[in-house]
Order: sequence, then structure tokens, then C-alpha cells
Amino acid sequence: MMPAALLYLGQMQLALLLLLGMYYLALRRLTFHRLNRGYLLGSLALAALYPALDLSALSLRPAPAAAARSLVLLPQLLQGAPPAAAATGAAPVAAETWWWLGYGAGAGLMLALLLVQAAALWRLHRSSCPAQTAGSAFRAVAAPISPFSFGQHIYLNPARHPAEELPAVLLHEQVHVRQLHSLDTLLGHLHRALAWASPAAWLWLRAAQENLEFIADAAVLRESALPAKTYQYSLLRLSALGAAPAFATPFSFITLKNRIQMMNTPESSPRQLSRYAAGLSVLLLLAAACATPKASETPQPRPGASAVRPLDKLTYVLDGRPATEAEVFAQEENLLTLHAFKGNKPNQGADLAALRRDYGSRLDDGLMFAFTKAGVNTPAVQALNAKYGIQLGDLAAMAKHNDAVKAMYQKVLDGQGLTDAEIGGRLVLIDQQPATAAQLRALAPNTVSGFAVTDGPAEKFGEAARKGLVVVTTTAPAPRAEAATPSPLVGDLDQQLNTPLYFLDGQPADKATVERLEPAAISSMWVMKNDKARQQYDFRDIGTHDVIMVVTKANEQSAAVQEFIRLHGMEQPKPRPKAGKPTSSSQLYPGFMTKDQC
Repeated sequence: MMPAALLYLGQMQLALLLLLGMYYLALRRLTFHRLNRGYLLGSLALAALYPALDLSALSLRPAPAAAARSLVLLPQLLQGAPPAAAATGAAPVAAETWWWLGYGAGAGLMLALLLVQAAALWRLHRSSCPAQTAGSAFRAVAAPISPFSFGQHIYLNPARHPAEELPAVLLHEQVHVRQLHSLDTLLGHLHRALAWASPAAWLWLRAAQENLEFIADAAVLRESALPAKTYQYSLLRLSALGAAPAFATPFSFITLKNRIQMMNTPESSPRQLSRYAAGLSVLLLLAAACATPKASETPQPRPGASAVRPLDKLTYVLDGRPATEAEVFAQEENLLTLHAFKGNKPNQGADLAALRRDYGSRLDDGLMFAFTKAGVNTPAVQALNAKYGIQLGDLAAMAKHNDAVKAMYQKVLDGQGLTDAEIGGRLVLIDQQPATAAQLRALAPNTVSGFAVTDGPAEKFGEAARKGLVVVTTTAPAPRAEAATPSPLVGDLDQQLNTPLYFLDGQPADKATVERLEPAAISSMWVMKNDKARQQYDFRDIGTHDVIMVVTKANEQSAAVQEFIRLHGMEQPKPRPKAGKPTSSSQLYPGFMTKDQC
């Protein structure tokens, strides 16, 4: 997967290529050279900002159809395993590393070349000496180079120029100095070095240098009495001299030809200014056609978030009799509770030996016992619970909880979100990832496929979930749609904490590094308030900061992680079960967990 920073750079370059296309097609041959300079600088700035701009308000695309209501309210889930990742194996860190290595090699080479050129210019400056002719100051050099300027200095070899030619040459370079053209050139070289793989970066530098020469040539013809043909012949003669440093515009047949053609071009009429307005209109239309809402505004379902369906292999029992998944969830309005059991993990709230005896290997795939409000007290259900030791708990409290959750779910489904009082300090999880109340309220209507609320501490998420969880799953993306950008692993969780310090695989890290991790690559995560981090886990020198510790699957058994866990007295992560030999309860639906499962 391409790193986010390089993806941003790529989007910037595509936008710049579009803006340059407008320049070459409609503006380059106009004689409004200073206006073109502003356009080129503005196009670079706009392209740099474009990937971060929200143009969804300009979108010409119709609003997407409301998502189908696939699975509505899931009742209280009392058993099951913590949500598993949709895919196993290490995250594609290697692919991202190769992207950075390839880009870094090119950018490093270009920047090194730029430093070499800067050093050559510095040596030339050191070897030059101040001089003056006809009241114009410059720095005289002995090398046979073409005249050029950089910063506030003009460099030329006076012995190489006839006396009548020097005033025009100096006037040309003085225009570059007065209008700070060196800044444009330097910006173009730095941009090209950082975006070396983009044709737009090379085109922009060439267009900017060419336009700066157009500006200087026009000023010479306007401010001096030198005939145009005489000045043009002078340019041809100067092109035979030695090359100037890289920061100056190089002489070539193409550039000289374009400059001479521009000098012979009649001045553009004011009516041609309408091209700029027309070009801006076309660009706005293209931006509107391509506009999409930013992923940061609305939590997006992760690719394949609902593609893996752990319910498919479950054996269903509804009020004591065999049933199918469709039959169970057809009772949506009447369901009181679901109990899931899988494998041999202890403390699942049932007699696993009895379940194994009657269901055999189906227990490894998972058993789902569903109970409706009407059937929970029937003799068949009571006999089943007695046989397998299923603990239903307080049915009255369960019914009250389900009614409250159902009302909350309906609000989320309708796009109304939940108030802070309804969230009640619980940690919000959207598609298995921590989110803010604002992100929950930003969910569009009919995009929620599952919803659950738990009360009490969820230890897996530390202090942030000490009052429980609000768990939401969203509808899966269309099969042929492009994969949505994964929501950040920690999202805006740090807004609920006190500027947390991040640790990744036992080493200090920053939030950006942690957010780039794929959820499938995470083995465990600890979220600790400052007091708990200090007192229980012996974190020192953390000031008033809270702590977030993330361990990846690839490094969960590494020496650094083991030493970090030992040093801070944290619970040793259990080895991951091998494929085909599950040892824990099944995930019921992506993102659903209870306080006992966290």
C-alpha cells in the first residue's frame, strides 16, 4: 500500500498537471507575463492544498442511494470472542518500506545534486569580485559563462561582451534581481527534487523559467532604446558562451526560439484576460465533477469489513429448536438475547462438555443460542438451559437494556446520532475503531448495519472505556467500488485523553506512525490514563500525559516487546492460535464485543 504522504504528493501532482495543461493551452502565448507568473505560483500553491480541500459541496454527483437495512438491532451479546481482524498475517509493512526506499533514493539523489550545484555557485561567488559599469554594479568572473543573476547579485565576464551590449545584458539581469525571480527558480528546483518522479514538477520549472525570461526580455525592450533585432542577435551570441550554473535559465535552441517568437508577438488585447476567467471556470467544473466527501468527515467502512461473515458457519438454536440464521434475525423485534459459544475456552457461561457431546465439531465453528421475549420462559428453553448450563442473567434488566439500545439504534440509523448524555461517557467504536461522538453523529442515514451498547469497564481499551462501549458497524462498500481509506487506528481517541504518549512494539512512536498501521496487523492495544500508567504500570517521566501502547502481530514475541511488558508489569499477550484450531469464542459480527470480551 502506498504511504499516505506519497499518496498526497501524487494527488498534488495530478492537480498541478491539470493546472499546467490550462497554462500551456490557453495562457502561455499571451503577453501578460507577470500575470502568468502569478498563475504559475498560484497553481503550485493550489495543487499543494488541493488534496486537503473539501470540495464535496461542489460535487455534481447525485447523492448515493440509501443503504439497505441488512441487520438491524443486535440484542445484548453475552458471550463470544473479541473482534478478530478480517485478515491474518503481517501488515504490508514491506510494501510501504519499498515505496519509501524508491522515493527516498530519487529524492535524495536530486537533493544531493542540488547541493552540489549550490556549492558550485558558492565557489563561483567566492572567486568573483565586485565591479561596475555605467552605474550598474555586478560581480566580475573570469570563467567564460553566460550572464546570470541569483539573489541580489549579477554575475558576468565583462571581457566577453562588447561595450554596447553590456547595458542591455545588465538591464535584463537587473529585472530578475528587482522582481526576486531567483525565489521562483529555487522553489521550482526544490519542488522538482521532492517530486522527481512527476512530469508536472519538471514542466512547472521549465514553464516558470521560460516565463521569467519573457518578463525580463519585455522589460529590456520597453525600458531601453535597443532595437528588438539587435537584442535578439545579442541573445544568439550569448548562447555560444559557457553554460551558467543550474539555478540560472539555460540557453538552448528551443528556449531562444520561444523567447524570440514572444518578442515578435503583438501585445495581447485586454479582451484576452477573459481566458483566465474561462480557465478558472473549467477548473472549477472539473473539480466539481471529481469532488467527493473527505473520509475524515464521515467514518468509512473498511474494505471487506463485512465481507468476512463469521455467522455463516454457526449452528443456530432459536428458543430450544434448530433454526437458520435467517429465521433467527427474522425475529429481530422479539429477540431478547443471543449467546454464542465456540471452542474450548473456559468461562463461556455454559457446560462446554455437554455442548461438545451433543454438537461435536460444530462447537469449533460456533453455536448461537437465540432467545425471544416470548420463548425465554417456555419449558423447552428452561430444559435446554438446564441441560447445557446456559446462564441467562437478569431477564428484566436485559429487556430494559434492549429497549433503551433499540431507541438509540433507531436514532443512529436515521442519521440523528446520539447526545453526549446518551453516550454516557462510553467509548465509541465504529467498525472496530475508536471514534468521537462527532464522528458518530456524522454517520449518514441508513449506513449502519449493526449496533450494540455495553455497560461497565472494557479492560482492553483501558480508562477510555471504563463506562462501557457504543459499538457500531457500517454497511460494506459496493463490491466494485474503490476501497475506502482505512479509518485511523486511534482516530481522534487522543481528544478524549490528555495528549497521550504513543508506544509501538515497546518503542516510543508518534500518532501518525500508529495510525498508518492496518487493523489486521494489530495484536493488542492498551489505553491508560496518567494515574494508572504511573501507579499500576510504573511509567515514569510522562508528565501529565496519558499512554497508548500498541503491539503488532509481527513483533508481539520480539525481545523489545517482551522487555517492555516485563518492565511495566503488563499482562503477557497470549500466543495466537494456529489456523484451524480455534481456542476462543467466535466473533458474532465485526465490531461487536462486550465488556467481558475486552
